[in-house]
Amino acid sequence: MPIDWQPASARHDREGINRARQNAEDLFKPKQQTTRANVPTSAPNDTSSAEHQPRRQPRIFAIPPIVPMTAAKVEPAAEPKQIRRKATAKRETREIPVSQFGRVRTLTSYGMTRAQVAEFYGVTVDEVDRIIRLRS
Repeated sequence: MPIDWQPASARHDREGINRARQNAEDLFKPKQQTTRANVPTSAPNDTSSAEHQPRRQPRIFAIPPIVPMTAAKVEPAAEPKQIRRKATAKRETREIPVSQFGRVRTLTSYGMTRAQVAEFYGVTVDEVDRIIRLRS
């Protein structure tokens, strides 16, 4: 059903599109099995490669028998071994470097207590208080 406003080349394109679609569908159609009755006897070399290959055996997996829960032995869980944490290397200095003052202030303002910061740096709480007061 041609439409008046389409040029003649568009009509031919529709035929080409339909032909391409049919060819694509033919590619994906299941292939028919050829039998010896369909193959001519005068051409023995034309037999399909499917006939030369032996039929594949299906894979069969053995399922282990189901053991009732009452018969199954439950072994007690082994106690977890204690993993000893390695001690972190403490700083021998009793003073926090000036380059870390901003970090000390940030740690205390974001939730660490002054005692935790002092333990982290290996200094006294008074040293941490002194650093915090310097800026204020």
